[in-house]
Amino acid sequence: MSLQVSLKLKLSKQIKKIKVKYNTFEKATYDEYLICSLALRTANDKNQEKTVFDYIDDVTGEGSLNKHFRNIYARVKTFSAEQLSMIMANSMIPTLKIDEKNRYEYYPQLNVSVYNKKIYQGDLGTYNNLPQIIMINEEIIDMSIETVKDDTKPEQYSVTFDEKENIKVRLLNDYLPIDNEIFEESLCLDLGNINSYQGKIHDNVDGNGWRVLNNSALSNLFSNRNYYYDNGDHFFIRNDSVRKTIISKVHGLYIYKEDILSYQGNAILCDKVIDFLLENKTIGEFKPKSILFMLKYVSNKKAQKVVNSLLLKKEEKEIALYGLDLMERGLVNGWLVTVTKTFLKYASGYQLNLIYQANAELNYTIEQLIQIDADLLQFEHKMQVKKYNEDLEAKRKTIREITGDITTKGLREKAKALESDEITKKFSKLCNRLIGHVNEGLDDVSLTTLEQWHKDALELKEISILIQRKLENN
Repeated sequence: MSLQVSLKLKLSKQIKKIKVKYNTFEKATYDEYLICSLALRTANDKNQEKTVFDYIDDVTGEGSLNKHFRNIYARVKTFSAEQLSMIMANSMIPTLKIDEKNRYEYYPQLNVSVYNKKIYQGDLGTYNNLPQIIMINEEIIDMSIETVKDDTKPEQYSVTFDEKENIKVRLLNDYLPIDNEIFEESLCLDLGNINSYQGKIHDNVDGNGWRVLNNSALSNLFSNRNYYYDNGDHFFIRNDSVRKTIISKVHGLYIYKEDILSYQGNAILCDKVIDFLLENKTIGEFKPKSILFMLKYVSNKKAQKVVNSLLLKKEEKEIALYGLDLMERGLVNGWLVTVTKTFLKYASGYQLNLIYQANAELNYTIEQLIQIDADLLQFEHKMQVKKYNEDLEAKRKTIREITGDITTKGLREKAKALESDEITKKFSKLCNRLIGHVNEGLDDVSLTTLEQWHKDALELKEISILIQRKLENN
């Protein structure tokens, strides 16, 4: 068995600075060249310094160059005659450099150093070839190592365990061995009572993606009541998926691994989740869209249970429309009364027949009853529909009689000879609206139009009496 897991370890990490003093050669300025020449020429003079200073005083007087030249001399007077001769020959002067930019990390428990993204065994500061590693090839005058920071803050590390219980910690891209005792001392654990977990705790694991179980991860398993155990593993139900958690105990550590299981195409998972939510009466806690997605993979009968359960608690248009779709697929019986009432709000056409078959005792409107097949209607409803149709036919008959009487008497044409007023204008308007249109589709117009025409016809009849009187008095 091999295992890779992410762990929080408290490993000391010392940040060390390398300070190097060395001489390099740079192009000498005219001033430096001048003073070096003066130092070389007075090298054998017992009173060399006085001779040089006298010369500087003569050349510069008390000006600012005086101090400048004296400072240059203070630096070059330590040079040997050979060094001065070389400066005269090639104009390159030795210059002291102090390099403090190099840093490296030293891990005492692992006994390794990291410099420039490379791992070195032991403390890099003890290496004899350290100048070559940090790429300083000049003659070194002094070199020192200083610890500028000792960081003991816990950090996340990738750790592997092999079959022989050897432990290795990942640093950069390498896995470095760590002593078991040191590992246990540096391990940072945050786990309380594991007994709240009622699933199986495995003892053999393999592969990647494992993490140490802590209180936060353990609490996350029980953040709400929508979870179950299957084959000993923990399944947490979410809107878009199920989070499967496996817990194992290896090398004294509780570790866990998560897999996200999609509902897409997974009929077994959807069936199990729906069963759990129905049994625990928590299905209403999930988004309707998520529930409808799962219902695609369960039986119609089980989907009906879900729709009944959801619509009993809260009216959801999406759920109601899905229930109507189940009806059209042949699932007519088994609906709750409250649910069929909700269906009635969103049903149309053929769906009204299905609802009526499921529950004929609902408070159907006459507009709904006339859309239902007559053969399905109970006697009471048949009588309602019959009376309604008779009333409609009576309205049609009234409209035909009134418009026919006006046409027969020729009132429409005769009224044109009358002086225009409010009565003649209204009469003409109603004649234009009814006569002709009535003959074209009185039997096919909507209920609303028919009732409006009937109202207009009754008004037209009253006005026609006034028009007749006007014609008689004209």
